[in-house]
Amino acid sequence: MCALPLAKVEPTYATLPRPVREFFDDQYCRAYRLIADQRHPTTGLYGDAYVLDQRHLPSSIAATGVGLIALTIADLEGWETEAAAKAVLTLQAMTGELPGVRPAKDEDTGFIAHFIDMDTGKRHWNSENSTIDTALLVSGALFAMRYFHGHREIARLAMQLYQSVNWQAAIACPASGEIFLKVEKGQGIEPLAPYNEYSLLAHMARGTAEGRQLWQQVYSPQRLHLLPSQSVGPGRAIICEEGNIPSSFVYQFPYYLVHEYTQSPVYNELYANIAFADHRDWTECHRAPTFVWGHGAGITPQGDYHPDAIGNNPEGIASPYIIAGFLPVYPQGIYDLYDIYRTIIPYDKVPPGPFTAGQKAHFQAAYKYGLSRFQLSTKAKTPWYPGHTAVIDWSSMLYGLTAFKYGTDFFAEHNKLHDLALAS
Repeated sequence: MCALPLAKVEPTYATLPRPVREFFDDQYCRAYRLIADQRHPTTGLYGDAYVLDQRHLPSSIAATGVGLIALTIADLEGWETEAAAKAVLTLQAMTGELPGVRPAKDEDTGFIAHFIDMDTGKRHWNSENSTIDTALLVSGALFAMRYFHGHREIARLAMQLYQSVNWQAAIACPASGEIFLKVEKGQGIEPLAPYNEYSLLAHMARGTAEGRQLWQQVYSPQRLHLLPSQSVGPGRAIICEEGNIPSSFVYQFPYYLVHEYTQSPVYNELYANIAFADHRDWTECHRAPTFVWGHGAGITPQGDYHPDAIGNNPEGIASPYIIAGFLPVYPQGIYDLYDIYRTIIPYDKVPPGPFTAGQKAHFQAAYKYGLSRFQLSTKAKTPWYPGHTAVIDWSSMLYGLTAFKYGTDFFAEHNKLHDLALAS
């Protein structure tokens, strides 16, 4: 049962009861702070994740894209007074204009290494030249350009970054919608079938002939119904290969970053259906309380990074940031988040249960920034707390809370591409 009765009218930020509003404001600020605290002070690059063991992690270019969008939200809220200047520094680093920083990339196509050194931009962990992570980075750059409208330096750097990438090289087959996972020596490798978050690449490639074909024939909202789908309830279907429903974040990133998807009734219906299916799977298959759900990605108790999904969440890990990401189509989820805070993760209070001082300290460190992942299990001998929260996964929390407070128009206004001079 929810701690607070749900009103018949869908909740809005303005109508939240005082305790829920106070929780929202605190979690919203913490959602930004997790991202801001991963920012390198002199290069503006963003670390891959918040980790409890204080390891020196490399920058993830996807996290840097999230960081750029986070700066626009911080400017909107007044949390940052120098947000534009910080965006400039980040963009200078990613375009190679900051002395001493040269991001590793495929020189033939411009696709950037997934993980790079925070100080120098050198390739880290022998990581791939990632098509999707490059798209997430550049989406953040163009979002910042839109938000800081009229800022010439941000516009120059963002467009320079966009035009430095041969987006067409990521397209495996414009007729089928296949997109390459990565690029090596100018050639795309490991094609992936639609639908997945790689639709963001289709969005980015629309300035090319093959990209326009890819978008018009496969990824346009008017064509999505032609992709493989699966029923998840009476009158409800989601795009996915039969028997292979992906993690819920796959649908969330395009919702916030692809203009047509943000606004499309077709995509909004799809988005509501995956939220419904995620929630139903938790109540029916995991026998969870009605307010516990969210199939996201992250580190598990076994120490592996796993993209949890409907029918594929063996360790019963709930990701509250997924609930936040669905708030535009399931605003009642704000009460679910509040109930998780109130009963399971009171992150600013003493945790429930007979825990040792060390366990309490671990709890408070793990949930320093609010509602991160937790395990729904009555069999575990000791409580599990996440020691790693990736910025890209956490982005759903910040984006969803922003959309709940300001509406999705905030994203639709700043994720446009169609009227840019998109000549690669």
